[in-house]
Amino acid sequence: MTTTPNYYEFLIYDLTSLQEDLVSSFCFELGAGGISENLQFTQNFENYEPVTIETQTHNLIAYFEQKPTDDFTAQFKSEFPDVFFELREKVNKDWMAEWKKGFQSFSLVEDIWVVPSWEENFNSSDRFMKIDPGMAFGTGTHATTQLAAQLIYDLYSEQSIDTVIDVGTGTGILAMLCEMLGAKRVTGTEIDEVARQVAKENILDNQSKCVEILDHQLETEGGRYDLVIANIIDGVLVQIQKDLKRLSNKYMVLTGILDEREQLFLNRFQFEDENKKFKIIKRVELSEWVGFLVELG
Repeated sequence: MTTTPNYYEFLIYDLTSLQEDLVSSFCFELGAGGISENLQFTQNFENYEPVTIETQTHNLIAYFEQKPTDDFTAQFKSEFPDVFFELREKVNKDWMAEWKKGFQSFSLVEDIWVVPSWEENFNSSDRFMKIDPGMAFGTGTHATTQLAAQLIYDLYSEQSIDTVIDVGTGTGILAMLCEMLGAKRVTGTEIDEVARQVAKENILDNQSKCVEILDHQLETEGGRYDLVIANIIDGVLVQIQKDLKRLSNKYMVLTGILDEREQLFLNRFQFEDENKKFKIIKRVELSEWVGFLVELG
Protein backbone atom coordinates (compact mmCIF):
# COMPACT_ATOMS: atom_id res chain seq x y z
CA MET A 1 0.00 0.00 0.00
CA THR A 2 1.50 3.32 -1.08
CA THR A 3 1.28 6.34 1.18
CA THR A 4 0.71 9.87 -0.02
CA PRO A 5 3.53 12.17 1.12
CA ASN A 6 2.72 15.03 3.43
CA TYR A 7 2.84 18.63 2.28
CA TYR A 8 3.71 21.90 3.99
CA GLU A 9 1.88 25.16 4.57
CA PHE A 10 3.91 28.34 4.99
CA LEU A 11 1.53 30.77 6.72
CA ILE A 12 2.31 34.48 6.38
CA TYR A 13 0.44 37.13 8.35
CA ASP A 14 -0.51 40.81 8.16
CA LEU A 15 0.99 41.75 4.82
CA THR A 16 0.43 45.09 3.17
CA SER A 17 -0.74 45.07 -0.45
CA LEU A 18 2.81 45.82 -1.64
CA GLN A 19 4.29 43.10 0.57
CA GLU A 20 1.68 40.63 -0.68
CA ASP A 21 2.95 40.85 -4.26
CA LEU A 22 6.61 40.68 -3.21
CA VAL A 23 6.07 37.73 -0.85
CA SER A 24 4.04 35.83 -3.46
CA SER A 25 6.79 36.23 -6.04
CA PHE A 26 9.43 35.21 -3.51
CA CYS A 27 7.60 32.00 -2.58
CA PHE A 28 6.92 30.99 -6.17
CA GLU A 29 10.53 31.58 -7.16
CA LEU A 30 11.69 29.30 -4.32
CA GLY A 31 9.43 26.36 -5.07
CA ALA A 32 5.89 27.05 -3.82
CA GLY A 33 3.31 25.02 -5.71
CA GLY A 34 0.51 27.48 -5.00
CA ILE A 35 -0.62 30.37 -2.84
CA SER A 36 -4.01 31.15 -1.32
CA GLU A 37 -5.28 34.28 0.39
CA ASN A 38 -7.69 34.36 3.30
CA LEU A 39 -10.25 36.85 2.04
CA GLN A 40 -13.19 38.23 3.99
CA PHE A 41 -16.60 38.46 2.36
CA THR A 42 -20.02 39.92 2.90
CA GLN A 43 -23.17 38.86 1.06
CA ASN A 44 -25.73 41.00 -0.69
CA PHE A 45 -29.11 40.82 1.02
CA GLU A 46 -30.96 40.40 -2.27
CA ASN A 47 -29.04 37.68 -4.08
CA TYR A 48 -26.36 36.56 -1.60
CA GLU A 49 -23.56 37.21 -4.08
CA PRO A 50 -20.31 37.46 -2.10
CA VAL A 51 -18.51 40.80 -2.10
CA THR A 52 -14.89 41.00 -0.99
CA ILE A 53 -14.27 43.26 2.00
CA GLU A 54 -11.22 45.42 1.42
CA THR A 55 -8.71 45.18 4.27
CA GLN A 56 -5.43 46.96 4.99
CA THR A 57 -3.52 43.73 5.63
CA HIS A 58 -3.62 40.26 4.08
CA ASN A 59 -2.83 36.70 5.18
CA LEU A 60 -1.34 34.21 2.73
CA ILE A 61 -0.63 30.49 2.69
CA ALA A 62 2.12 29.17 0.41
CA TYR A 63 2.03 25.43 -0.32
CA PHE A 64 5.14 23.27 -0.72
CA GLU A 65 5.47 19.61 -1.64
CA GLN A 66 8.83 19.45 0.14
CA LYS A 67 9.69 21.02 3.48
CA PRO A 68 11.25 24.46 2.94
CA THR A 69 14.90 24.45 3.95
CA ASP A 70 16.50 26.47 6.72
CA ASP A 71 18.09 28.60 3.99
CA PHE A 72 14.60 29.44 2.70
CA THR A 73 13.37 30.63 6.08
CA ALA A 74 16.59 32.54 6.75
CA GLN A 75 16.31 34.30 3.40
CA PHE A 76 12.63 35.06 4.04
CA LYS A 77 13.51 36.68 7.39
CA SER A 78 16.20 38.70 5.68
CA GLU A 79 13.91 39.90 2.87
CA PHE A 80 10.87 40.56 5.11
CA PRO A 81 12.14 41.15 8.67
CA ASP A 82 8.85 42.59 9.97
CA VAL A 83 6.61 39.82 8.63
CA PHE A 84 5.42 37.04 10.95
CA PHE A 85 5.21 33.50 9.57
CA GLU A 86 4.96 29.87 10.65
CA LEU A 87 5.45 26.50 8.98
CA ARG A 88 3.03 23.61 9.36
CA GLU A 89 3.29 20.04 8.13
CA LYS A 90 -0.06 18.72 6.84
CA VAL A 91 -1.09 15.12 6.45
CA ASN A 92 -1.97 14.43 2.84
CA LYS A 93 -4.89 12.21 1.90
CA ASP A 94 -6.28 10.46 -1.09
CA TRP A 95 -8.72 13.30 -1.72
CA MET A 96 -10.57 11.43 -4.47
CA ALA A 97 -11.27 8.56 -2.08
CA GLU A 98 -12.31 10.99 0.67
CA TRP A 99 -14.59 12.80 -1.77
CA LYS A 100 -16.29 9.58 -2.79
CA LYS A 101 -16.84 8.54 0.82
CA GLY A 102 -18.97 11.61 1.38
CA PHE A 103 -21.40 10.93 -1.45
CA GLN A 104 -23.41 7.73 -1.56
CA SER A 105 -26.66 6.63 -3.16
CA PHE A 106 -29.78 8.15 -1.63
CA SER A 107 -33.47 8.55 -2.36
CA LEU A 108 -34.14 11.91 -3.98
CA VAL A 109 -37.88 11.47 -3.65
CA GLU A 110 -39.93 8.34 -3.01
CA ASP A 111 -38.66 5.55 -5.33
CA ILE A 112 -36.27 7.72 -7.36
CA TRP A 113 -32.62 7.51 -6.39
CA VAL A 114 -29.46 9.48 -7.06
CA VAL A 115 -26.45 7.23 -7.62
CA PRO A 116 -22.79 8.32 -8.04
CA SER A 117 -21.16 7.15 -11.26
CA TRP A 118 -18.52 5.09 -9.43
CA GLU A 119 -21.16 2.91 -7.74
CA GLU A 120 -21.28 0.10 -10.28
CA ASN A 121 -23.23 -2.48 -8.30
CA PHE A 122 -26.38 -0.54 -7.57
CA ASN A 123 -29.01 -3.28 -7.37
CA SER A 124 -32.09 -1.27 -6.46
CA SER A 125 -35.19 -2.03 -8.50
CA ASP A 126 -36.21 1.60 -8.08
CA ARG A 127 -35.62 4.27 -10.69
CA PHE A 128 -32.35 6.16 -10.48
CA MET A 129 -30.16 8.75 -12.15
CA LYS A 130 -26.37 8.95 -12.00
CA ILE A 131 -25.05 12.28 -10.76
CA ASP A 132 -21.71 13.13 -9.16
CA PRO A 133 -21.01 16.02 -6.79
CA GLY A 134 -18.97 18.69 -8.48
CA MET A 135 -19.00 22.27 -9.73
CA ALA A 136 -22.77 22.65 -10.22
CA PHE A 137 -25.49 23.02 -7.59
CA GLY A 138 -28.21 20.40 -7.34
CA THR A 139 -26.98 16.89 -6.61
CA GLY A 140 -30.13 16.32 -4.57
CA THR A 141 -28.62 16.54 -1.10
CA HIS A 142 -29.65 20.14 -0.44
CA ALA A 143 -33.01 20.78 1.23
CA THR A 144 -34.19 23.13 -1.52
CA THR A 145 -33.63 20.51 -4.22
CA GLN A 146 -35.47 17.93 -2.13
CA LEU A 147 -38.37 20.31 -1.60
CA ALA A 148 -38.61 20.96 -5.32
CA ALA A 149 -38.39 17.24 -6.07
CA GLN A 150 -41.24 16.46 -3.65
CA LEU A 151 -43.47 19.17 -5.10
CA ILE A 152 -42.78 17.92 -8.62
CA TYR A 153 -43.36 14.29 -7.69
CA ASP A 154 -46.65 15.08 -5.97
CA LEU A 155 -47.84 17.13 -8.94
CA TYR A 156 -47.08 14.31 -11.38
CA SER A 157 -48.85 11.87 -9.07
CA GLU A 158 -52.06 13.80 -9.66
CA GLN A 159 -51.83 14.66 -13.38
CA SER A 160 -49.74 14.65 -16.54
CA ILE A 161 -47.43 17.58 -17.20
CA ASP A 162 -46.05 17.54 -20.74
CA THR A 163 -43.76 20.58 -21.00
CA VAL A 164 -41.36 21.83 -18.34
CA ILE A 165 -38.67 24.49 -18.02
CA ASP A 166 -36.16 24.23 -15.18
CA VAL A 167 -34.70 27.68 -14.53
CA GLY A 168 -31.20 27.53 -13.03
CA THR A 169 -30.98 23.82 -13.76
CA GLY A 170 -27.54 23.26 -12.18
CA THR A 171 -26.75 19.57 -12.64
CA GLY A 172 -30.01 19.01 -14.51
CA ILE A 173 -31.36 16.79 -11.74
CA LEU A 174 -34.85 18.29 -11.58
CA ALA A 175 -35.13 18.38 -15.36
CA MET A 176 -34.27 14.68 -15.55
CA LEU A 177 -36.68 13.96 -12.70
CA CYS A 178 -39.51 15.44 -14.77
CA GLU A 179 -38.57 13.23 -17.71
CA MET A 180 -38.63 10.17 -15.46
CA LEU A 181 -42.09 11.16 -14.24
CA GLY A 182 -43.50 11.48 -17.75
CA ALA A 183 -42.71 14.89 -19.22
CA LYS A 184 -42.51 14.91 -23.01
CA ARG A 185 -40.31 18.00 -23.39
CA VAL A 186 -38.03 19.45 -20.71
CA THR A 187 -35.89 22.56 -21.12
CA GLY A 188 -33.19 23.78 -18.78
CA THR A 189 -31.63 27.22 -18.50
CA GLU A 190 -28.48 28.10 -16.57
CA ILE A 191 -26.44 31.30 -16.40
CA ASP A 192 -23.23 29.54 -15.32
CA GLU A 193 -21.29 28.13 -18.27
CA VAL A 194 -19.62 25.38 -16.24
CA ALA A 195 -22.95 24.26 -14.80
CA ARG A 196 -24.48 24.16 -18.29
CA GLN A 197 -21.72 21.82 -19.40
CA VAL A 198 -22.20 19.65 -16.30
CA ALA A 199 -25.93 19.42 -16.99
CA LYS A 200 -25.34 18.46 -20.63
CA GLU A 201 -22.90 15.74 -19.60
CA ASN A 202 -25.36 14.38 -17.03
CA ILE A 203 -28.09 14.26 -19.65
CA LEU A 204 -25.85 12.23 -21.94
CA ASP A 205 -24.69 9.94 -19.13
CA ASN A 206 -28.29 9.23 -18.14
CA GLN A 207 -29.40 8.72 -21.75
CA SER A 208 -32.11 11.34 -21.42
CA LYS A 209 -34.31 11.60 -24.48
CA CYS A 210 -36.33 14.76 -24.03
CA VAL A 211 -34.18 17.12 -21.92
CA GLU A 212 -32.44 20.04 -23.61
CA ILE A 213 -30.14 22.58 -21.95
CA LEU A 214 -30.36 25.97 -23.64
CA ASP A 215 -27.34 28.15 -24.27
CA HIS A 216 -29.46 31.29 -24.36
CA GLN A 217 -30.85 32.81 -21.20
CA LEU A 218 -34.25 33.03 -19.59
CA GLU A 219 -35.15 36.51 -20.80
CA THR A 220 -34.81 35.50 -24.44
CA GLU A 221 -36.74 32.23 -24.15
CA GLY A 222 -40.03 32.53 -25.98
CA GLY A 223 -41.69 29.21 -25.20
CA ARG A 224 -44.60 28.47 -22.88
CA TYR A 225 -44.56 25.59 -20.41
CA ASP A 226 -47.04 23.65 -18.33
CA LEU A 227 -44.58 23.75 -15.42
CA VAL A 228 -41.92 26.31 -14.56
CA ILE A 229 -39.38 25.18 -11.94
CA ALA A 230 -37.13 27.70 -10.21
CA ASN A 231 -34.98 26.34 -7.39
CA ILE A 232 -33.12 29.61 -6.80
CA ILE A 233 -32.63 31.88 -3.81
CA ASP A 234 -35.60 34.11 -3.04
CA GLY A 235 -33.98 37.41 -4.00
CA VAL A 236 -33.35 36.13 -7.51
CA LEU A 237 -36.87 34.67 -7.73
CA VAL A 238 -38.17 38.18 -7.12
CA GLN A 239 -35.81 39.67 -9.71
CA ILE A 240 -36.86 37.25 -12.48
CA GLN A 241 -40.53 36.89 -11.55
CA LYS A 242 -41.83 38.52 -14.74
CA ASP A 243 -40.08 35.93 -16.89
CA LEU A 244 -41.18 33.05 -14.66
CA LYS A 245 -44.82 34.11 -14.92
CA ARG A 246 -44.52 34.84 -18.64
CA LEU A 247 -43.31 31.32 -19.38
CA SER A 248 -45.91 29.53 -17.25
CA ASN A 249 -49.12 28.15 -18.74
CA LYS A 250 -50.27 26.48 -15.54
CA TYR A 251 -47.88 25.75 -12.66
CA MET A 252 -44.72 27.04 -10.98
CA VAL A 253 -42.52 25.34 -8.39
CA LEU A 254 -40.64 28.00 -6.41
CA THR A 255 -38.01 26.91 -3.90
CA GLY A 256 -34.91 28.43 -2.32
CA ILE A 257 -36.74 30.61 0.20
CA LEU A 258 -35.38 30.84 3.73
CA ASP A 259 -38.17 30.53 6.29
CA GLU A 260 -37.03 33.76 7.97
CA ARG A 261 -37.46 35.55 4.62
CA GLU A 262 -40.74 33.91 3.62
CA GLN A 263 -42.96 36.88 4.41
CA LEU A 264 -40.55 39.26 2.68
CA PHE A 265 -40.68 37.03 -0.41
CA LEU A 266 -44.49 36.87 -0.34
CA ASN A 267 -44.63 40.66 -0.08
CA ARG A 268 -42.35 41.16 -3.08
CA PHE A 269 -43.32 38.36 -5.46
CA GLN A 270 -46.40 39.65 -7.25
CA PHE A 271 -48.63 36.62 -7.80
CA GLU A 272 -51.18 38.81 -9.57
CA ASP A 273 -50.48 41.23 -12.41
CA GLU A 274 -52.40 42.70 -15.32
CA ASN A 275 -51.98 39.53 -17.40
CA LYS A 276 -52.07 36.57 -15.02
CA LYS A 277 -53.26 35.61 -11.59
CA PHE A 278 -51.41 32.90 -9.68
CA LYS A 279 -52.18 31.38 -6.29
CA ILE A 280 -50.20 29.19 -3.89
CA ILE A 281 -51.81 25.75 -3.67
CA LYS A 282 -49.15 23.97 -1.63
CA ARG A 283 -46.46 25.02 0.85
CA VAL A 284 -43.69 22.66 1.98
CA GLU A 285 -40.87 23.16 4.47
CA LEU A 286 -37.62 21.33 5.21
CA SER A 287 -34.92 22.43 7.64
CA GLU A 288 -34.83 26.21 7.27
CA TRP A 289 -36.19 26.31 3.70
CA VAL A 290 -39.64 26.82 2.23
CA GLY A 291 -41.08 25.96 -1.20
CA PHE A 292 -44.35 26.61 -3.01
CA LEU A 293 -46.42 25.01 -5.73
CA VAL A 294 -48.19 27.83 -7.54
CA GLU A 295 -51.10 27.52 -9.98
CA LEU A 296 -52.43 29.89 -12.63
CA GLY A 297 -55.97 30.80 -11.73
